Amino acid sequence: MDKSAPLHPWWGPLYPLMFAGIWRLTNSYTALQLVVPLASGAMVLVTYAFGRRYFNHQIGFIAALLLALIPNYREHAVMAFLEPVSALLLAGALWAFLERRTLLTVVLATLAVFSKVDIIFLYFGTITLMGLLNWRNSHWKATRQHIVISFVIPLLVVVPWLFIRYVIFARGTMVGGDPSLDTFSLMLPMMLEQFFVANIGIGLPALGMLLVSASVALFYRRNAQSDVYRLLSIWLILGTLVFLVYCAMPAASNNPRVFIPALLPLTVLVADGLLQLHRLLRLSVLVYLLTIMLIAHISISSYQYIQGQLHSAALPVWQTLREKPDGYVLTDYYWDAALYARQPVTWFEKDPTFQANILHDPDHFQQYITHTPIRYIVVPHNNQLVQQLQTHPTAHLLQQLPIGRQIIWPTVNLIAPENRTFLEKHYPYQVIGDFVLFTLTPEQSLSP
Repeated sequence: MDKSAPLHPWWGPLYPLMFAGIWRLTNSYTALQLVVPLASGAMVLVTYAFGRRYFNHQIGFIAALLLALIPNYREHAVMAFLEPVSALLLAGALWAFLERRTLLTVVLATLAVFSKVDIIFLYFGTITLMGLLNWRNSHWKATRQHIVISFVIPLLVVVPWLFIRYVIFARGTMVGGDPSLDTFSLMLPMMLEQFFVANIGIGLPALGMLLVSASVALFYRRNAQSDVYRLLSIWLILGTLVFLVYCAMPAASNNPRVFIPALLPLTVLVADGLLQLHRLLRLSVLVYLLTIMLIAHISISSYQYIQGQLHSAALPVWQTLREKPDGYVLTDYYWDAALYARQPVTWFEKDPTFQANILHDPDHFQQYITHTPIRYIVVPHNNQLVQQLQTHPTAHLLQQLPIGRQIIWPTVNLIAPENRTFLEKHYPYQVIGDFVLFTLTPEQSLSP
């Protein structure tokens, strides 16, 4: 109860500092909510500009279109998952490196390597291999200083942080333990399904089409200089390696967002390869890919609309709690409570057995709230909001789609009726919109 869960072991200090700075300057939740969507949109534009700069307008457009519609990217483009920010910084750094713009490379790379540990591997791995492969190339001899500076300065900046984090504080570098082949075989199919938001039977052919198209581009290498193909292939291979290692980590989620920083090279190479296929084959591949991506896009948008309505309904509760004395909040909307109410929060995350054993057992529930410093409980008032949303046209559309997300509807019986009756009898409560706020302790601040 008194200790927050640690951050993901791969997270760096950039994100907390960035959001803290934005909040300090604006004091606006809207400004915070715009960070990732703006970065995601910028990444699409950067993909187009990169494709147009080194290939042609058509390849840039197809690459940007694919990136914008890839379901996993589309889903995270408007959420507080920050891989799009990492992808944007990494893409900017590697593009500046390719253009021999040393200062810009160093600035963007330094920001990028402080975002996530996997970005450190992607950046330095790509720079190292590009430097080794081009060191004796007459075209690159005049820019060896650029290569060295682009590598050394970001490394000198990030090493002290790595030493403090992983040596002094001995933070783990793996997610939940060492990689496991059993975990890999279990997680990889789930990752592929999440990447396309579709079952493996639909996603696997789509993945095959992407890989074949990218391979065609690398085989012929007709539309750009060799340095560009070399950079994109190294970047994509290292990104794939990060993804495969992550799949094997015991505590990794089934969300393949770790691959988002490698989507630019994938989409650019796919676009290049598609234009080298026979017209009928190219059209068939594009129709298949765009069809499943558009359906997934509609599904994701519908899903996020429903979720947004559910979360928006609770905002009046967090506004009320923000003005109350500090105290632990027991609610399954724990992220919302922490962000908008600015209160400490607890929940039975990833432990449904314990959750049921407490919330649906009167004796256990009474002991739990008596012996823990929980001050507020927030639960749904009734099922009216859920019933309204279940009959909404968006929910009907979501149910009819052959692929995509499915809503897990919240229930008014989050706690047993006996426990709700006990709370109503013994503690003051407020009905705030579609939720009930119970106050369990006197109106005084918790001691530090």
